[in-house]
Amino acid sequence: MNIKKDFGQRIKEIRSKKGITQYKLAEMTGIDPKHMSHIETGRSFPKADLIEKFATALDIDYTVLFNTEHLRDRKFLTDKINAILGEVSDKDLRTIYKLITSYVN
Repeated sequence: MNIKKDFGQRIKEIRSKKGITQYKLAEMTGIDPKHMSHIETGRSFPKADLIEKFATALDIDYTVLFNTEHLRDRKFLTDKINAILGEVSDKDLRTIYKLITSYVN
């Protein structure tokens, strides 16, 4: 786990989903586009005030920027999914199975 890399990936993920270019987000937050690139690639980590600017520009709560668990490795995700599935009812497990198979197939 690398906080700078994960944070950068998360910024890029949210920015892309919102249809905002890297250049535009840099402009919206008042930073140099090169610095924006360094943040997204994990070479730099923003200070708190810039994190707040990102959240405002992306119209999200700043805590969303730190939701990076889904970026973890396959083994972690598989173990986490298996733990969750171990807690659900048989009925819910069947529903989850249908959802997964319809998504994958």
